[in-house]
Amino acid sequence: MTPRSRTFVLILSTCIMAFAFVGGYLGQAMAKDDAYQGLRVFEDVVSLVINNYVEPVDVRQAMKGAMRGLADGLDPESAFLTPDLVKSVEAADLGGPAEVGLDLTRQYYLRVVAARDGSPAARAGLRPGDFIRAIDGRPTRDMSAYEGTRLLRGAPGSKVALLVIRGNAADPHEVALVRERLAGGDVSSRMANPATGYIRVSQFSKARPGPLKQAADALAK
Repeated sequence: MTPRSRTFVLILSTCIMAFAFVGGYLGQAMAKDDAYQGLRVFEDVVSLVINNYVEPVDVRQAMKGAMRGLADGLDPESAFLTPDLVKSVEAADLGGPAEVGLDLTRQYYLRVVAARDGSPAARAGLRPGDFIRAIDGRPTRDMSAYEGTRLLRGAPGSKVALLVIRGNAADPHEVALVRERLAGGDVSSRMANPATGYIRVSQFSKARPGPLKQAADALAK
């Protein structure tokens, strides 16, 4: 390579690096501008609501609703927690020692992801895809999955009433469940065919790695 060629390659490489750097910087700047533009629009909306709404506005309550909407816009598992719920999370307060065995997510209302094997929910016939419209008369429309899970827990032997919608049914039906102390999710295993082992974990927890390894070792023999 001639000195002139080396100089050309060096200049070209420098231009490419500069372009990549400037492009990345501009991309970040544009993303920030979009965020700031959104905040400016939000500020305008807040001002319009406060100054023009037909009744006096509880600004604190309105802001809670806005933050809840921001979290809901991310994904079904994201949720805005009130200060009281944050304290419950930090204190590991799950709502009580007994439960009904439902795993939940959010989709308009609370939706059943799974009814754990042998649980009160499974025995009552609840299944994935069922929507829970209310828990003990409390609507779940704006409820986080975490909050719903806490409401389903309580003292052993206590009852909880669910208003359930299944499929395209027009009317919900009520399901009454009795809370029980449930062991951690069980691990079951079997050979699906001579060359394939199948392990089912109904619930993940810190205690699951041991039984999971035992099941895998048993299948490998």
